[in-house]
Order: sequence, then structure tokens, then C-alpha cells
Amino acid sequence: MDLDISSKRAKKLMREHGLTDDEIQQIVASARINLATFDPEYRTNVTQIADNLQKSRPTIYGWADRAIAATIHSLRNIRTGRPPKERDRSTSVEM
Repeated sequence: MDLDISSKRAKKLMREHGLTDDEIQQIVASARINLATFDPEYRTNVTQIADNLQKSRPTIYGWADRAIAATIHSLRNIRTGRPPKERDRSTSVEM
């Protein structure tokens, strides 16, 4: 699977997370499978992805399932709203 990972965002994420080429391939494969699952307009060929990565289809689906589970967990645990402002202690009046 040939990827163009030259964008600033891709480079930043690779650097921050120390991503290997194999990990990047797994991320892309998982994303494609999950898109095909939830977006009927997106098409992907799981067999081709598995062949390109020399992995089995169940392995590719396993990656996708773990990725979606992590995404669901993350989304459910995001705090909504603006965080409270810290009070400036220097301007508070002591009694």
C-alpha cells in the first residue's frame, strides 16, 4: 500500500507518536475498513488491503475493530464544554 505521508499533520503525528511504517499501514487499513462499514459511499477491498500488507482478512478486521472501540471509548470520555477558568489568586481578597 503506497501512501503519501508528506503532509505537515502526518509528519507531526509520526514524530509525536514515534510511528513505524507498519503502524501507519495498520492505521490506514483500519480507517478504510471502518469508513467502508459506516459510509456506504466509501468503497474498499479488504482482500486487496490484506494482500498488500501480507496479513489475513481477520487480522485486518481485528485492527479495525480495536480502532473503532478505541475511538468510541475516546469520544465517550471527552468532556464537553469549556474548561473552567482558573482564578487569579493575586487579585482575590483575603478576609
